[in-house]
Amino acid sequence: MGQAATPSAKKIISMQDLDELQSGRITPEMELPPMQPLFSIHGVPCFYRGELTADCGKAKSGKTTFLSILMAATIKRQTLALERLTDEPLKVLWIDTEQSQQSTQEILKERIMPLAGVDKLDDTQFFAFNLRGVGFEKRGRMVDVAIRSIKPDICIIDGVKDLMTDINDAVQATLIMEKLMELAKEMNCCIVCVLHQNKSEQDRNMRGSIGTELTNKAFEVFQCSILGDDETFKVEQTYSRKRKIKQNFYYTINKDGLPEACANYHEQPRDAQGRFMSMKQDMSADEVDKLLKVFVDAFEGRSQRRFNELMAVALKKCGVADAATYYAYLAKAEDAGVVRKMEHPETGETWVELLDNTLPF
Repeated sequence: MGQAATPSAKKIISMQDLDELQSGRITPEMELPPMQPLFSIHGVPCFYRGELTADCGKAKSGKTTFLSILMAATIKRQTLALERLTDEPLKVLWIDTEQSQQSTQEILKERIMPLAGVDKLDDTQFFAFNLRGVGFEKRGRMVDVAIRSIKPDICIIDGVKDLMTDINDAVQATLIMEKLMELAKEMNCCIVCVLHQNKSEQDRNMRGSIGTELTNKAFEVFQCSILGDDETFKVEQTYSRKRKIKQNFYYTINKDGLPEACANYHEQPRDAQGRFMSMKQDMSADEVDKLLKVFVDAFEGRSQRRFNELMAVALKKCGVADAATYYAYLAKAEDAGVVRKMEHPETGETWVELLDNTLPF
């Protein structure tokens, strides 16, 4: 008979292991520093120290414009819907990996400075770097060096996908998110990561494995979009681990190329999968009663009528002005559950009935 397998050596747990584990223990009695939001939007705190925040959207949806407003608010306390919550200006680090040096400079001079109302940026408070032409490994090291040496209150990485070679590499994505979370905690700063959403109009998820990791690790997520008129931009907080900002903010670009606040845009809503939803609004009880009276009169004591007969009676006897008005009334009555249309199974004719009754076939 063969000999029993030799048991593997037991893992030795060192005192250092135990100390490291104990350092991460949380109890209700511990005195921890309060969470520190840097800004508020419509009075709701956001952009917390020590946390990751995601800024996402389709291509050309206003992601960098939103961040320009944010960076201006580090200087000018109230900038559109954003309000800085600290008395003193914040130290900001902006790392641009996507645009040319000229574009980065143009945003500084022609957008951020005018929004902040300054002629010059304070060299001890505002730091902008363009790393587009740098290899990804060196770029990652430079991001680490910048955050550790500058010690910003808020750091913006536009865009975070350029810290890796493949946005679908799950291992790289995990390592990058862990590194950024470590930096945010250690340097007590808010790190804002900019990332595109998937290209499909219906898919609002952030791209790749890095998008999945960022969604899981971010303290809050802001989504930027351009609306149907191609002139109105929307910023929406789609997720927060704390208090959610329920009111979106909208802006347009004025003749000087600067964002300015505008009234709420009546956009067509979407469901959780990004598909457009109906804009129909519930009618008041008085409106439903009015429709009910029109159709009860038109049915003339019956529970069902042929479509054409019902329309003829409504136009002739019930004060309905014209065919267009009748069709509008009928659509509203269907939405309100007053009537429904049915097709005769033998003749194919359209019938209309008052609900809670049955057709005569």
